[in-house]
Amino acid sequence: MKETVKVPDNILPVAKAINFIEERLEQPLDVKQVSGHIGFSEYYFHRMFQSVLGESVAEYVRKRRLSEAARKMLARDEKLIEIALSCGYDSQEAFTRAFKSMFGMTPGRLRKLGMMPLEKKPATIDMMLHLEEGLTMQPEIVEHDEELVIGMGSSFAENPFWQINKLWDKFSKRENEIPNLSGNYALGVCMPKHQDIPVKEGDTFVYIAGRPVSTLDEVPEGMVAVKIPRRKYAKFTHKGALTNLPHTVNYIWGTWLPKSEYKHSNSPDFELYDERFDVKSLSGEIDIFVPID
Repeated sequence: MKETVKVPDNILPVAKAINFIEERLEQPLDVKQVSGHIGFSEYYFHRMFQSVLGESVAEYVRKRRLSEAARKMLARDEKLIEIALSCGYDSQEAFTRAFKSMFGMTPGRLRKLGMMPLEKKPATIDMMLHLEEGLTMQPEIVEHDEELVIGMGSSFAENPFWQINKLWDKFSKRENEIPNLSGNYALGVCMPKHQDIPVKEGDTFVYIAGRPVSTLDEVPEGMVAVKIPRRKYAKFTHKGALTNLPHTVNYIWGTWLPKSEYKHSNSPDFELYDERFDVKSLSGEIDIFVPID
């Protein structure tokens, strides 16, 4: 008798989302529809999906549609423009560019070869179970005081590590312009949106690189202010290279939070960089505060 494998709680919602996506690959589809289907906010769902599959919802849908397009081209003599439209592209040219970027060849070349390239198959629960072999860190549950922050921010899509690193570089050249500093540390604040930061098309969250201040009365030009409320947080400590920080973040959102007794609160989460972090080697300890109820 085959042993029944218990599916972790963090994987079930993503599996449900995948089924929803696969049934609608040739229909208009956005993240709001998918997240609504499984009962999560877009912000939380983005992070959960990314942590389990290592790619955003948009990336998954794009690759799956292009893979199915390749199958169609080999299975029947359908016009390329019709296949392009069924994949959600407005023109044959845009479809061809995306196809070549993914497969390294044009659709015409694929038809001549008559062979399926490395395809993007539908994600399965078995593919997702690798998370069980990941990190097992436990947080400290703390009450953190209110933080007033001034810094520079922008909107980002998933996998934004290098773009956020560039934002920090840009901010470091101007942080001495901030008046009323109140602490010898820096804060990286993450939230769904900010009233003073436009969200670019395709982006899913806003990130602010900043410093704590005693008052928000004076905000230098080109910077923004944010107030982080006093509340309860799950405090994680990432140790090691900054380049490995995404692995810790993925664990928090994709494994620990879904399995915990807590729920994510509608409040900014943030990273705290103090004297334990070496800005020259980009390594050390970083505290990550996740607001919880």
